[in-house]
Amino acid sequence: MTRHFLWLILALMAALPARADVAPADFGTVTVCEGLPAGTVPTFEEAACRTVPGWQASPHHRMLWVRTTIDLPANMLASGTPLALYVSGKAAGRFYIGGNLVGENGVPGPDATHETPGRMDVAFPLEKAALKPGLNDFVLLLSGQHSHLDLVAPLHFIGIAPYTDPTARILKAYLPSLLPFGVLVAGALYFGILAVVRRARGRLLLVPMVALFAAGQLLAEVSRGLVAYEYPFHDIRLVLILVCALAAGACLLLHVLDRFVPRHRLLVGLAAFLAAWEPVVTAHGFDGKSFFALAAPAGVGALVALAAAVRREAKAGRYALVLAVFTIAAWQVQEAFLDIYYYYVVAALMLFLFAEQVRLHMEDRRIRAAERARADRLQQILDERAERHAPGSIRVTGAGKVDLVPTDQLQYCKGARDYVELVLADGTSHLHGGSMADLEADLPGTFLRVHRSYIVNTGFIQSLERDSGGSGILRLTTGTDVPVSRRIMPAVRKALV
Repeated sequence: MTRHFLWLILALMAALPARADVAPADFGTVTVCEGLPAGTVPTFEEAACRTVPGWQASPHHRMLWVRTTIDLPANMLASGTPLALYVSGKAAGRFYIGGNLVGENGVPGPDATHETPGRMDVAFPLEKAALKPGLNDFVLLLSGQHSHLDLVAPLHFIGIAPYTDPTARILKAYLPSLLPFGVLVAGALYFGILAVVRRARGRLLLVPMVALFAAGQLLAEVSRGLVAYEYPFHDIRLVLILVCALAAGACLLLHVLDRFVPRHRLLVGLAAFLAAWEPVVTAHGFDGKSFFALAAPAGVGALVALAAAVRREAKAGRYALVLAVFTIAAWQVQEAFLDIYYYYVVAALMLFLFAEQVRLHMEDRRIRAAERARADRLQQILDERAERHAPGSIRVTGAGKVDLVPTDQLQYCKGARDYVELVLADGTSHLHGGSMADLEADLPGTFLRVHRSYIVNTGFIQSLERDSGGSGILRLTTGTDVPVSRRIMPAVRKALV
């Protein structure tokens, strides 16, 4: 959380539909009384009372009275819109305006046994007759006996605004975050499944993990607008946000190290992680820690990619520029961490990483295809050599007998309904009572399927001619022409190179 209540108020006010319709409490300085009974509103002149900066008024594991003011514009009172007192904070509370009880959120108490936790965000309808234009005294009785984390500023917002459900108000502010959330989830699923199916190494798996954890961070953030939870859950929510941010930052830095640190990876990685996590450890508040958990690894990653760019490694300069721009852009919105703009910056970074994943995937497919083509060509050469030194034969069944046909004398095979016609070099033919697919599996690698109905012995091929329609004709050394289908034409040309 940010250090001063003013920043917290402004952050929450940014989520409201219209700032002009909000009258926030003044938390510049407040009067605080601790150790007084809960039954009677104090005069704030007691010896136990003192004036302190607003951000020091923390109910963490204590019960205290707080007095401040709300400056209410006259036009807000004159409007016909119902008004409400909004309170967002990590405490149970009882609230008074002008000495009149407005409402109670949970039951504040001197210890955990006597306290009933209140909700994190509440709204109490107000009678306009109890209000006046200008300054209105506002008194709170607060306790945070079930609090687990001592936050810098546990009170987020207190003020008067047109009435609506507070959770719905917060959710409305978060609705624009559905776009970056969709980008993160879609990218995590698509590239995660792709990496798992291909049994890919870390380079392809780390990026969808960054998106997955960033989506988890955003979901934990938006949960405040989905569920009206009691204030102890807020500690869990903050921890979830920080853990997801740490995991996303770690995966991002690992991805950059995997790409651009070919040697001494363990030593460089250790130094990079120490540099990235130092700001997280020293940052004040969970917002600061969660911000640096992703921004610091991005900044360190930019330096790693820049060093690789100096070594003239491919694509390193692009990575360095994008990560540097992301770090600077994230820094510009860090004070509005709870705002959705931060996640738009994260989603923009992920779009770049997704594009890089697509490029890596296409490059990997091209390399694999080239390897397969080289392997097929080598196998064909080996098969041709084997055929020359020790010609094989295939068993031909038909007309109640079995013949052995030398494969080096077989020109081509032609599908003929329920049979396959085997045409030899001397022009004679045999009918084989089997399928083209079974015959293709039995023939050596010197035979090539060029059409749905033709298999050709490459040793008899003299030339290949392509027509304007995309199909072609194979001219054999025996003078026979064999058709080549348009679909198979590219593979035939590649095999004959």
